[in-house]
Amino acid sequence: HANMWRMVGDAWDIWGDVTHLMDVADSWYDYIRPGTWPDCDMIPLGHISIRGERGEDRMTRLTPAEQYSLMNLFLILRSPLMFGGDLPTMDDFTLSLLSNDKAIAANMYGTDVRRIFHEDGKLAITSKDSRNGLNYLAIFNANEEATEISVNLKDNGISGKKALNIWDDSTLKAKDGVLTVTLEPHSSLLLSIK
Repeated sequence: HANMWRMVGDAWDIWGDVTHLMDVADSWYDYIRPGTWPDCDMIPLGHISIRGERGEDRMTRLTPAEQYSLMNLFLILRSPLMFGGDLPTMDDFTLSLLSNDKAIAANMYGTDVRRIFHEDGKLAITSKDSRNGLNYLAIFNANEEATEISVNLKDNGISGKKALNIWDDSTLKAKDGVLTVTLEPHSSLLLSIK
């Protein structure tokens, strides 16, 4: 028996709605398990509001960094991926966000979703790929300035020294079991760690 629970009302293309989802998710981690999906609502990317339900016909107001952060949150939380934009007029960037096989795998096969921390505008969430035990790690900077964020992999049961950025295939290295990154405002990473 599968359950999809709606976490929030409509999520639109403003950064405050993304951070609201981050805050609301704090109450949902215990319920994310096989057969359940926390519903973060629609994905308001690409060409939206064509009939003016929420403002004029437009492309999403989220910056590219904010769009990655929205997607990374939906993906790591295993939220249903319901696109809220117009498919016939979708731009290449939006298509790339919705069609990355490695990113979609984190959503489809992620299990054991856990928040590592959520404080001072810093959020880290982890999960495991149910097929192969690969670790996923999403790190978010909700602050208005560039922020250094450290995640102790070893203390959170994540082995491995190299992390692959799922979106661009770049590699990050942990030192002494700790991964430290500096993220620009409203930006994030979605990593796989072997």
